[in-house]
Amino acid sequence: MAGSLACTSPEAESGSQAAAELPAADAGLVAGKALFAQRCAVCHGTDGRKGLNGAHDLTKSNLNAFGRVYMITNGLGQMPSFKAQLTPAEIEQVAAYSLTLR
Repeated sequence: MAGSLACTSPEAESGSQAAAELPAADAGLVAGKALFAQRCAVCHGTDGRKGLNGAHDLTKSNLNAFGRVYMITNGLGQMPSFKAQLTPAEIEQVAAYSLTLR
């Protein structure tokens, strides 16, 4: 079908415009990565392996998405709770992103 073909310019494929065109799951991971870099990387490192302040190596964690959402929301030990700093949707994005650190 001729109507199903779309032309894109290089400008349309870069920057925030390209991020806006990502599928919702991919956009959530992009947002989760940014939040992780802001809130989590100081202790967990950008690759999830840092271990500062007793932070666990996320690449070796057996927690599933539900467990990670719980930990981010409520904290445990030296890990603070983020429920007052992040929305439930943002917490889910961070948890989903953290699952990619394997």
